[in-house]
Amino acid sequence: MTSSAVVDHEHDRTQLERMTFFSDAVFAIAMTLLVVEVKVPHIARLDETLLAQGLLDLIPNYIGFLVSFLVLGRFWVSHHMIMGQLRATSQKLVWANLYLLLAVAFMPFPTAVVGEYVQLRVAVGFYAVWLVLLGLLNRRIVRIAIRDEALRRTDVAADMLYPHLRASWIPILIGSLAFAGGMVSPWIALGVLVIGSPIISLLLRRRGATPG
Repeated sequence: MTSSAVVDHEHDRTQLERMTFFSDAVFAIAMTLLVVEVKVPHIARLDETLLAQGLLDLIPNYIGFLVSFLVLGRFWVSHHMIMGQLRATSQKLVWANLYLLLAVAFMPFPTAVVGEYVQLRVAVGFYAVWLVLLGLLNRRIVRIAIRDEALRRTDVAADMLYPHLRASWIPILIGSLAFAGGMVSPWIALGVLVIGSPIISLLLRRRGATPG
């Protein structure tokens, strides 16, 4: 291997590491900010019953935080695994990754909306649409990694990434089902968001679709 090839290899690896570190930071900040929307309840006076009721009233916020944390956590795991299969970046990948991070950074807002107005169809529809968008942007990253051989490690074939591509349908399916259910009843959408991921993941895993 020539010295110029070594330099190019080190440069490619450095650029990939920079993009990965930046992505990890955005995921971490977005996931941390989710809890900011779980406000401490305000009560008129120091009273056990009032405080207990105030805490109970925040149940939609708790659920929104938990669902969104797990959603972003799943995207981070997928992102982490895909980046581990690569050796370099490209302009297309960098921009695709940036668009995904934009959607990730915005996630606390639809979470706050659905936590505050969970009984309204617009709120759950907004959240579900954003989940679908996240899924589509994540899927684009996987497709770029599959199509561009120069980005992948030499020991990683394109078909090794197909399970990730199939698994990328999970948030898209959940978001679509949640949106459709939310138009009937916001509580149906909430149920889909809470239990949809493990059920769809299990079905795909039985078909050998999900990685790991």
